[in-house]
Amino acid sequence: MLITLILIFAALVTAAISGFVGMAGGIALLGVMSALLPPAQVVPLHGIIQLTSNFTRTIVFLRHVIWRIFLIYAAPVTVGVWAATQIWSGDKLGWFKPVIGIFILSFLLWRRFSPSLRNVPLWVYAPLGAAVGVLSIFVGATGPFIAPFFLRDDMEKEQVIATKAVCQSWNHILKIPAFIALGFDYVAHWELLLPLAVAVMIGTVIGKKLLGKISREVFAIIYQSILVLIAVYLIVSLVV
Repeated sequence: MLITLILIFAALVTAAISGFVGMAGGIALLGVMSALLPPAQVVPLHGIIQLTSNFTRTIVFLRHVIWRIFLIYAAPVTVGVWAATQIWSGDKLGWFKPVIGIFILSFLLWRRFSPSLRNVPLWVYAPLGAAVGVLSIFVGATGPFIAPFFLRDDMEKEQVIATKAVCQSWNHILKIPAFIALGFDYVAHWELLLPLAVAVMIGTVIGKKLLGKISREVFAIIYQSILVLIAVYLIVSLVV
């Protein structure tokens, strides 16, 4: 019961963070779940909770979704998830997390001096989707990996959050049949999943209200700062 209460509180707080910034909540919740749950349960259950969180964000920000980005992203991520299930052996790519951290820092630094990366061509979202589809089965929280591509000069803060949320929602939907095919029983964990799902819905609404209180410029600063912190965390996670 204590573990469940801790997870409910963590789900509420991390969903509020994601509703406010568009990211960070997923990887924070993954850390809490990894500390409290058996390893084999973490990524499948985390996928359900993040699906609820991202889908709720999609609904509350629905009119801000840029659908052409999602349509380019959706098919490749589907192929990526399918490919990952063909090679998955139960191992986690823990060593890849620092690689993602280094990629994030490199992208942000390059973006600072290369105006073209501030609005990447739309075709980039196709290979991005394929890569995320593969990584999502092994790594779990892929939000930080795709986050730099959604901070565009031609998108408002609500569009950043909405479009990233709908892309991640599709990714998490695909993970459910993938893990069922790999033998995970979601029904056996419904008593934990239900309260966590409710918590992330409430947290998302709180985050949306907070977002309305800041400007686009402040949002961009917070977004990039959190990305840097996540990148550093991913890099040092290999040695701590």
